[in-house]
Amino acid sequence: MAEAWTAYAENRRIDAITPVPLHWFRTWQRGYNQAAILSRLIAKQLQVNCITPLRRIRYTRQQARMDLTQRRKNVHGAFAVANRKAVVNQRLLLVDDVFTTGATLAAATAVLLDAGAASVSVLTIARD
Repeated sequence: MAEAWTAYAENRRIDAITPVPLHWFRTWQRGYNQAAILSRLIAKQLQVNCITPLRRIRYTRQQARMDLTQRRKNVHGAFAVANRKAVVNQRLLLVDDVFTTGATLAAATAVLLDAGAASVSVLTIARD
């Protein structure tokens, strides 16, 4: 993913990488957050910080069988920035595992931009 980012965005600079967060209960169920693991590895390869200012503040249903409208409604208000100072004027790379409709990434991006991020780019490992 780091190589793909470097090839795709050769002139796009980023200050930090941040994963799409899972709700604490889903993290507890799975035992890990795949986006967080990917973010740490990519940050190490790109030699930038991996930060976690974004929180999932509302439990959301799994979206596998939802259409775009249902997905947007499901993630509406699900994210918040816990540490605004960490994102102000930062060029962020938001990492998730799969891009399906983009509803989750759009909701997370909007919250980061509202908190003062200079820009948010998105990187996923797969597109469904």
